[in-house]
Amino acid sequence: MINLSKYSILLLAAGTGKRFGKKGKKHPKSLIKIKKKYLIEIIIDILKKRKAKKISIVLGYKSHMILQVLKKIKGIRFNIIKIENFRKNNHGCSWHSFKKSWFKKKMPILLLHTDIFFNPLFLDNIIRNKNKNIIGIHSNNKILKKNSLVVEADKKLRIKKINYISKIKNFLGEVIGINKISKLSSEKIFNFMDKFLVRRNKKLPWEIVINNYIKFTGDSLYVIKKQNYYWVNINSNKDYVKLRKFYK
Repeated sequence: MINLSKYSILLLAAGTGKRFGKKGKKHPKSLIKIKKKYLIEIIIDILKKRKAKKISIVLGYKSHMILQVLKKIKGIRFNIIKIENFRKNNHGCSWHSFKKSWFKKKMPILLLHTDIFFNPLFLDNIIRNKNKNIIGIHSNNKILKKNSLVVEADKKLRIKKINYISKIKNFLGEVIGINKISKLSSEKIFNFMDKFLVRRNKKLPWEIVINNYIKFTGDSLYVIKKQNYYWVNINSNKDYVKLRKFYK
């Protein structure tokens, strides 16, 4: 069984969910309900079953609503990181806000988005993979959207580029928001972010930040091919309807 007690687990849950319309104005996307459970609860349940004991969560938009849900969850110690300017900045800054907490113990990072619904096999395969740095991808290129962030890799599955689909022709799959980063690379990434996340760069998603990190440092991050399990990134009401149909 997967043991996540040796990881610093970070959940990103600060976003406003602008593309989710009226529902996004009422509550964060992590509080979408699937079969009477909030999306963030489902994700935490997956982590608990894999022996997670402590989880750090970056909050911003309507943080009080998420905190009310977290108070009811037992068996997990939560480290809450509240950030300002979450409306102006992107989740590259959310990742960077974890630096101070991470440096206290310096463990490998497991980073997840909280607006995704996924087959746990994605997570298990990432943790079991021999490579210490894995950016999770979905291999079904039929479900890609115009704003999808995708990965190009070499024959050894080492990442060459991470960018929007319009800027990469030969890609292996879409970034899914589940990542494993080694202790050594985590420290390098935080130090890179210190200098990189200024001015306009604060508006960049972490995928583009990591693309620049790879470009300027040459660090080795990898993907796993043939990962074609069920996964939905809930960005819009259309995505939510799709997910509900899956459960009927």
